[in-house]
Amino acid sequence: MTAEAQTRPTRVMIVEDHADFRELMKVLLDRQPDIELLAQAGSLAEARDQAAMFEFDVVILDLGLPDGHGEDLITDFRRSNPEVGVLVLSASLDPASIEKATRLGVDEIMDKLAPLDEVLSTVMRLGSA
Repeated sequence: MTAEAQTRPTRVMIVEDHADFRELMKVLLDRQPDIELLAQAGSLAEARDQAAMFEFDVVILDLGLPDGHGEDLITDFRRSNPEVGVLVLSASLDPASIEKATRLGVDEIMDKLAPLDEVLSTVMRLGSA
């Protein structure tokens, strides 16, 4: 890890179609001095646009999006930044989606009901990997 990576905050993007949950995550992440929320997206298309403009350390990804499946973004993120940490945070954790996300190289899968401190510690761990 470079000295720059050690001193700068973990850069995060949230991909979540529910605006209220996105706002909750924004408030939570904004309170963390070691995390910088760079972008938010509510769809596959918005996420692809954001990924083209910014480089993230961690992406918090919902699987159920209005214009497709969140796991379809994993390959895109890995192609543009192989080191990005991908955390699936979703209420729709059906076995087929979990298997596909795992096969595509997701780093961590958590239910949206997971304790917030666990979500934060996972984001920090993925950002420092």
